[in-house]
Amino acid sequence: MALNPVLIDGNGIEKAGVILRCRDFSANLTFFTETLGFRVETIHPADGPTHASLIGHGCRLLLEPGADQPLNIRLVVEPTCALHAQTLTSPNGSIVECVPAQPGMSLVPLVSSLVVNHEDADGSAQVGRAGMLYRDLVPGRQGGAIIASLIRIAEGGPVPDYVHFHEVLFQLIFCRSGWVEVVYEDQGEPFVLHAGDCVIQPPTIRHRVLESGDKLEVIEIGYPAEHLTNADPTTSLPNAEVNPSRVWEGQTFLRHIASDAKWQPLSTGVESTDTGIFAATQGLTDVKVIKANRRSSWHQETVQPLTFEFLFVLDGDAHVSTTQNGKHALVNGSSLVIPPGNSYTVNHDNQSQILKLSLHAVK
Repeated sequence: MALNPVLIDGNGIEKAGVILRCRDFSANLTFFTETLGFRVETIHPADGPTHASLIGHGCRLLLEPGADQPLNIRLVVEPTCALHAQTLTSPNGSIVECVPAQPGMSLVPLVSSLVVNHEDADGSAQVGRAGMLYRDLVPGRQGGAIIASLIRIAEGGPVPDYVHFHEVLFQLIFCRSGWVEVVYEDQGEPFVLHAGDCVIQPPTIRHRVLESGDKLEVIEIGYPAEHLTNADPTTSLPNAEVNPSRVWEGQTFLRHIASDAKWQPLSTGVESTDTGIFAATQGLTDVKVIKANRRSSWHQETVQPLTFEFLFVLDGDAHVSTTQNGKHALVNGSSLVIPPGNSYTVNHDNQSQILKLSLHAVK
């Protein structure tokens, strides 16, 4: 009697796996068990095996007879494993790469350059994670160190997101317009970010976007630019524990509510509010909102080395004069990266608001 090649466990549930067809069953069985450390889960028939289920390295391979059909297989191994960094070829021609268990976060040097980005020059927006539309605010990403995006959701409703976390040193979410409901690990019930509100997402904090209103726009800035986003299906949010003061790699979660902001004079006709991010990140990043009530100006002393200096016009118009990189006219939705070595002056043409971020890159 022919046996059904679909594997069923004791509860009648099919066991999923990748089929590896091969001419030489014995040679492939030996390769995957003795060389790569897989173990036999099932094998049949007993008097002349032709089928086997092998498990190891977090995956299941189903050996079946047939013409050789090579696969590309990537196994995750510990750095101390003898297979670490090896690329092997199985008897059926499959390529097996053995990569480190944790690639880790890769920090690249900040390569500072002037970047001027205007909203009316948009055209680079693309669909990203969970169907959201991403516009790159810093093309070139300062040598790969920084990513800054304007994220849009045109039509509100539930967001097809999932519980996840990021392997980053810093991440800001600033709501420019509309509203979005989010939930964070250890922070209690979901809450809504409105225009002017922001949060920082400490390294590896679990979170999820739940729902948004129409015409949502958020500014997201992350360091480093290239970082992993990891889904976490084992965590349900909100979680039972509430611990707002919890520390993640030296940072605490922070939620800035615009309606509660305390404004301080910056210059004649100009005020600023401290979001509290400098303290929450132990000095890694400072984020302020600066608003002008009329035609006015303010001055920033020299941007220090290894600093990412970023301005985004939230509302109104402004002109920025730098000591080394010229003058720049900014309108609603424009952003500007000012390289280190510059001091600069911002001239507000009328009532306007600017988001100012200064991030100090790690050497």
